[in-house]
Amino acid sequence: MERSSLEVARVDPDAPDASRLLEAYFLELRDRLAPAQVDVLSRWPEDFRGPGGAVVVGRLEGVPVGCAGLRPLGPEVLELKHFFVAREARGHGLGRALLAGVEEVARSLGARRIVLDTAAPLLEAAALYRSAGYQDVPRFNDNPVAVAWFQRLL
Repeated sequence: MERSSLEVARVDPDAPDASRLLEAYFLELRDRLAPAQVDVLSRWPEDFRGPGGAVVVGRLEGVPVGCAGLRPLGPEVLELKHFFVAREARGHGLGRALLAGVEEVARSLGARRIVLDTAAPLLEAAALYRSAGYQDVPRFNDNPVAVAWFQRLL
């Protein structure tokens, strides 16, 4: 698997690939964050559908392997949520390629800054964000499972 062959594109939030990846994300999150309660959703919330929001899917040789959501938080600021690479696709640099594609979509939406949070068990996610140039910032939301908050200027 080569990350250079990952195709990243904005998709309709109701697309079957996006829905399957979102569900896989929440199932894994529920397992990794136990005993914290994680609701498994089957749909992207409205704030990813509206103006300034987006759902992004990464495909490797046509197979969907990753997803992310962008939702507006303020003028030129998007929050990255539900960033996920399928277990079978991990370890090949696809997370970095997906993140770069998400950033391109964010730029196309007029964003100048991306913010995000992550939970304690998701150490590999925090490492990816830091290695991609995301800076630690103070808490900006009330996510009860988050332990780290980041931003990147685009």
